[in-house]
Amino acid sequence: SASVAGIAKVLCVYALPLTFTNVWLVLYTWLQHTDVDVPHYDDEDWNWVKGAFLTIDRPYWGILDFLHHRIGSTHVAHHVNHTIPHYHAEKATKALKEAFPHLYLYDPTPVHKAPWRVLTKCL
Repeated sequence: SASVAGIAKVLCVYALPLTFTNVWLVLYTWLQHTDVDVPHYDDEDWNWVKGAFLTIDRPYWGILDFLHHRIGSTHVAHHVNHTIPHYHAEKATKALKEAFPHLYLYDPTPVHKAPWRVLTKCL
């Protein structure tokens, strides 16, 4: 508790890691589901297949992509079939790109530049 360890230690050990993790997860999720290329369908045009493809794969840095089991660079496959294990996600993504080139979305913007691009162009 802060009364025993001090407020600075509680902030360093608990509050800062918690805040960092939550900010990262929200940013990561936001980038997977928001982009200027994501179409908006009305009731007549929307269907489940199109809905599953309304996510974006992005290039994440090598180690970061690996540590997250490539969920950022294979996220579209996750939405098409959430039971695909992470170790088959790259193969599934390749198959989706080939089978549905008109629906598959990929944004090559580097992940450190993507938040600003999405923030300024998706309003």
